[in-house]
Amino acid sequence: MKWSLMRHSSTVLLAVLLLTGSARAEETSKRSSPLTPEQLQQQFEHQQERLLRLERLVREQGLLLAELRKQLAAGGDRFIAVPSSAAVAASAVRGATATQEIQQLSGELQALAENTNQVTARVAHLEKDSKGLKTMLAEKPKGLGNIAFSGDLRLRYEPFLGGTGADRHRARFRLRFNATSKFSQELQGGLRLSSGSDTDPTSANQTETAFFTRKPINIDRAYLRYTPLWAKPLTITGGKFAYTWKKTELTFDNDLNPEGLSQALSFDVNAGALSNVTLVGYQLPFRESGSGPDSYMIGGQVQTRWNLGHHTFSAHAGYSNWFRTDTIRAAQTAGSLSGSSNRNAASATAFASRFGLLDLIAQLDIDTGNKKWPLKLVFDYVTNTRACAQADIAGVACNSSDRQGYWAEVSVGETKNPHDVVLGYTLIHIEREAVLGAFNFSDLRAPSNVVNHRFEFGYQAYKNLTLNYTLLVGRQLVTATSPVEEPWLKRMQFDAIYKF
Repeated sequence: MKWSLMRHSSTVLLAVLLLTGSARAEETSKRSSPLTPEQLQQQFEHQQERLLRLERLVREQGLLLAELRKQLAAGGDRFIAVPSSAAVAASAVRGATATQEIQQLSGELQALAENTNQVTARVAHLEKDSKGLKTMLAEKPKGLGNIAFSGDLRLRYEPFLGGTGADRHRARFRLRFNATSKFSQELQGGLRLSSGSDTDPTSANQTETAFFTRKPINIDRAYLRYTPLWAKPLTITGGKFAYTWKKTELTFDNDLNPEGLSQALSFDVNAGALSNVTLVGYQLPFRESGSGPDSYMIGGQVQTRWNLGHHTFSAHAGYSNWFRTDTIRAAQTAGSLSGSSNRNAASATAFASRFGLLDLIAQLDIDTGNKKWPLKLVFDYVTNTRACAQADIAGVACNSSDRQGYWAEVSVGETKNPHDVVLGYTLIHIEREAVLGAFNFSDLRAPSNVVNHRFEFGYQAYKNLTLNYTLLVGRQLVTATSPVEEPWLKRMQFDAIYKF
């Protein structure tokens, strides 16, 4: 029995010595190089395991000493009553070693905790610096000094099916590059380059054709905008710029950028539901001539915005008066202006109508309670107050009643964040004399004397990539001048749009 106990004590002592030596060797090795957070975590877990083993050894030592005391008290011939000096020394060594080990472990754990806190603080500091660096790096490529850059690339497959002609399939792309700059609190400006034909103002699309030849890039915008601090409601825009007034493609194509001068006075008001009133004027020359009078358009619009609880309502009324528009028809005949042609052309050089367009637009944005599914309703009504104004001069028949057009659009959803979806439908009805067809929606079956249905689906695949599908179904109106009902033309557009 005595031999068994002594052997067990020796085993415990040997284990303690081995653990102590192993810990010191590990500590010496780890002090020779900096510790990473992962190494600190592993060392902490290892020290916990060692502490648990030492606790078990101490408990076993206590049980052994208790057994020895019990035997000493009972006496007998089976074993020596007084333990040998070696056993006492071993017991003392075991006790001292365990105590030292525990003290050492406590010191190591405290140092480990302090080291861990320091590493955690350094990691937090590095993460903060990293976030600032990421923000800076994300913004740097978008700007050079006070100039910001952006753009988009659209790839399109577009088949035409049905109608009065042969089926057609074509591939197209649109590339646009923007540069804008804010020179001061009052003055800013920018330019945009785009693909497309330089003779078509209503489209930046480039058809993939002409035997792999290089495609042109043109100036799409070049403008300055002045917002004086001494007259804060006022904004003056000049050059070739984006629309400064509200419109739909019933009257102006989205890809067209007007040229000239525009002024706007915007007032935020607090009159019940009415929240803003804006007055816009614009003077747009579209043909300068050194041998005769110039051609130009003068217009204005009153814009209002209303807050209806969680919903927003906008109402706009505008009028645009066009002067000497026959130059448009002559340019189309000569080939210097491409794109759409009015169905009301009286001859190769004249229209049957003049154009003074009264345009009324209403838009209701409805909060459905789901941020991913906002609902938008748009209605646009236009009438040409100068329809058939020169029919007698042109010598053609012109029905002054065919002067109206309307655009009714509904959409739900939006494409802002990945996996967003938008669905839309638009009914477009344009009578023969209603609009100036050289500048309105270029994807219609015809720019006037037409009815068109448009169905849209959009999906935000990634942050910068949108996938769209558009179906346009249209045909000409049945009137006295077009009595035969033609088959529907189905025009589809499959788009992938990347923004940068």
